[in-house]
Amino acid sequence: MIGTIFNYLMNGLTMGAIYALLAIGVTVVYKSMGMMNVAHANTVMLSAFATLMLYNATNSLVIACIVGIVVMGCFGFLLERFIYRRVNYDSFTNLMLATIGMQIILVNAARAIWGVDPYSFPQIFSIRPITIGPIRILPQSIGIICVAAVVVIILQCFYKFTKTGQSMTAAATSPKAAMMLGINVAKTRNLTFTISAILACVSAILISPMYNVYPDMGASVGTKGFCAAVIGGFGSIPAALVGGLLLGIIESLVSGVLSAAYRDIIAFVIMILILYLKPAGLLGKKVEQKF
Repeated sequence: MIGTIFNYLMNGLTMGAIYALLAIGVTVVYKSMGMMNVAHANTVMLSAFATLMLYNATNSLVIACIVGIVVMGCFGFLLERFIYRRVNYDSFTNLMLATIGMQIILVNAARAIWGVDPYSFPQIFSIRPITIGPIRILPQSIGIICVAAVVVIILQCFYKFTKTGQSMTAAATSPKAAMMLGINVAKTRNLTFTISAILACVSAILISPMYNVYPDMGASVGTKGFCAAVIGGFGSIPAALVGGLLLGIIESLVSGVLSAAYRDIIAFVIMILILYLKPAGLLGKKVEQKF
């Protein structure tokens, strides 16, 4: 019994850590611009394909992951600089339509280039379990949780203790006041999309060995990140972390106790309940539209 509960908890924390990273990628953009980046899930898909192609070219997973993160960071930079910046940032509707359009472009481009069949992704961490009595621990689970924890700590320290991070927070709170203080708001927005794309790549690297890589993978995993952001509360990294972990644990328990058929349903049921009972999320505060 103890071993079963522990396994459910570890599986939940593992997926929850990935959901949290996906949620944070959505949250940092919303926090900075009040913008729902619908295309974030497909940035995850593109990151998985880019890293896989780099691995096939170099035969080194370490090099592929490092270069993949750099490439996707550049992708986020260019995406904001030459597409989203050209769209009126004062219009929430225009931005939403732009991200939906980018989502459609990325999915169809991936289908045209790589087809619809899934590709296997090399294992980053060992999947050979470590058994301690009734408890089975997967090194993969420990690795994913540790990577997610390090990323969250780095982001929190960046936003709280660096001048650039504080400028980004100020620009997100009040763009006009930030500009009056000499903060380059356009630069902070550009950096925000770069960080979001990097988070998408890290998420893709962690989740691809478990889900494989295919053009529609964003629809299955990216929506969970969005649900986690809603559950925790948009605009806060700790809230996104809590939302992701909570969603992962509940999914694991429901799959184990009831059936795996309810795994995907429960995420949206919880999200709808949260929107009904506490629209700002469990840890979120009501955010006024800034633009």
